[in-house]
Amino acid sequence: MAGPRPGTNVLVLAPSLSDAKRTTCLSLLTPGDLQQLDVLRITYSASPRELVDEWQAEYDELPGRMGIINVGDQAGLGGTDDAELPDRVFVTDANPNDITGLGMRLNNYLNDVSDESQLVVCFDSLTELLQFADVQSAFKFLHMFAGQLRQVDAIGHFHLDPGAHDTQVISRLKPLFDDAIDHT
Repeated sequence: MAGPRPGTNVLVLAPSLSDAKRTTCLSLLTPGDLQQLDVLRITYSASPRELVDEWQAEYDELPGRMGIINVGDQAGLGGTDDAELPDRVFVTDANPNDITGLGMRLNNYLNDVSDESQLVVCFDSLTELLQFADVQSAFKFLHMFAGQLRQVDAIGHFHLDPGAHDTQVISRLKPLFDDAIDHT
C-alpha cells in the first residue's frame, strides 16, 4: 500500500496507547529519504526527549530537520534542556489554552520549511486538543492548519482516540481530512 501523497492530511483513529497508533505514526512520518525529511511533531503528552529517543530507536539517523511543538501541561515545566537534544531538533513550547498561539507557532515553523525538503507532520493528539478547546474552535483551527499543510505539500496526520469522543465529534471533524485510517 502506497503512503499518502504530498498535500494530504490523514485522520488516524486509534486508541491513544495502542501499538497500531505508534506503528502507523512512524510509517506516515517516513515517506522517503530521511535526510530530505522535515518532521514536525505537535505533542500534548510526550517530551521532546521521548520523541527523539523513539525516532532514534526506530531509525539509524535523525531526519534532515525535526521540530517539536511541546503543548500541554508539561510544556515549559523543567522540560528538556535544548542543549541535550541533537542540533537538528528544534523545540518550541505552546500553551494548551491558547489555540491562537499554537497556530502562530505552527505558522512560524511552516514559514521556515525548505523547498528541498518533504514536510511530514504528526499532530498528537486531537483528543487532547479537545480537552482545551470546544469542537467549533478546534474545527476552525484544524481547517486553517490542514489548509496550510496542503499549500506547502506536506503530509500530515492527526491522531484521535475514538473511544474518548462521541460519534458526533468524530463526524464533525472527519471532513477536514483527505483520508482516514481506522484502527478501532
